[in-house]
Amino acid sequence: MTTSSFADICEVKNTNNGTTITAEIMDFKPTQRLTVSVNRSVKVTMIYNSHTNVYVGNMAGLEFTSAGPKETQSYKGR
Repeated sequence: MTTSSFADICEVKNTNNGTTITAEIMDFKPTQRLTVSVNRSVKVTMIYNSHTNVYVGNMAGLEFTSAGPKETQSYKGR
């Protein structure tokens, strides 16, 4: 049996200036939605784009993208 778990943090890129930061994940639904907290002060909600396989969101006139959190698979068996 295989179980999946996701990291509590992910890399978020500001496409306007090219900077990448580490953000804390507040809510995550794989291939649907990703909500992160940037510097524990700004909440950014991103929607999954199936054509580019990234999450895209806007806040304060800036565009943010993320590949999402890293997935870890655990194998349970006898």
